[in-house]
Amino acid sequence: MQKNRPSRLRTALAGISMAALVAGAPAVAQAEDLSIAAVSGYFAQGFGISIVNGLERAEQELGVNVQIVDTGQRALDFEEQFNNLARGGDFDVILVMGWELVDALMTTAEAHPDQRFVFIDGVLESDNITYIDFIEEEGSFLAGALSSMLVEQGVEGFDNGSEVGFVGGRDIPVIRNFLMGMEQGVDSASEDVGVSSVFAGSFDDPAKGSELAMTLYGQGIDIIYQAAGPTGEGVLQAARAAGKYAIGVDIDQCPSAPGHILASMLKRADIAVFDLIQGEVDGSAPIAPGTVEVGVASGGVELKICEDMMERIPAETIASLEEMRAGIASGDIDVALNR
Repeated sequence: MQKNRPSRLRTALAGISMAALVAGAPAVAQAEDLSIAAVSGYFAQGFGISIVNGLERAEQELGVNVQIVDTGQRALDFEEQFNNLARGGDFDVILVMGWELVDALMTTAEAHPDQRFVFIDGVLESDNITYIDFIEEEGSFLAGALSSMLVEQGVEGFDNGSEVGFVGGRDIPVIRNFLMGMEQGVDSASEDVGVSSVFAGSFDDPAKGSELAMTLYGQGIDIIYQAAGPTGEGVLQAARAAGKYAIGVDIDQCPSAPGHILASMLKRADIAVFDLIQGEVDGSAPIAPGTVEVGVASGGVELKICEDMMERIPAETIASLEEMRAGIASGDIDVALNR
């Protein structure tokens, strides 16, 4: 169930959007006839909120019909819920987000080959599913580079020159991608800075996230990058309590602990979901099995430095970071994963 990026169909969502403007692009179906179900247990949190924002935009601007399905945490019911959605043929497309749903999704997709499924934020081992795959290691590279430059330069408030921290949720491939991208960014900016990493074992335990972060801060680390969902909210609050700094993930988390959030690594699920649906509606890119890749080049992944931090970061650091961003977008910098 790992991502298999070397074999991806490299489709930039920005290209899909431009294709939608081509005159005479055929419509696959009337938008009001397109029914979409979105399934997850995380639509009220972080990355899930961004997905819902994209779906709501599709409803408002494209006129499609959307039904949000909250699975809850009842693991024994996941397959039954998927089968209920698929067997009736009521939905043209079923969007799915959440790694705990993978087994049920794979089983249902095999049992209902005519039902179109879209898995958001990863690539599985089925050829019958569409995948929206964020290249999170590219944004994580920038997060690591920024952290490394600040501590190496001894910028006031970021003056530990030997290590930066990482707190992950579960130790799964997608979270490893965050870590490996960060490590490469740290290494690219400094040979003298390392990464101290820990995994909470859960995405739903803010107290654990806070505990792990306080341990890292207690070891003298000044900046922690978190990729841990709601568990990571504990990391952000620990940054405030310790008088240190954190980097948020998925959505803009700068307001979570003002003055202590350095930046947020954004995964623009709202853009990705809207563009996917738009391609179906206008016929420029009908939803079909394969992988849609969303990274720095398409604008679907980016590092946002918090406004209240901008004055504290040297101009040359910002300039170096922008050069790296442009290099990733152009392909001159290859953020390679260890497969």
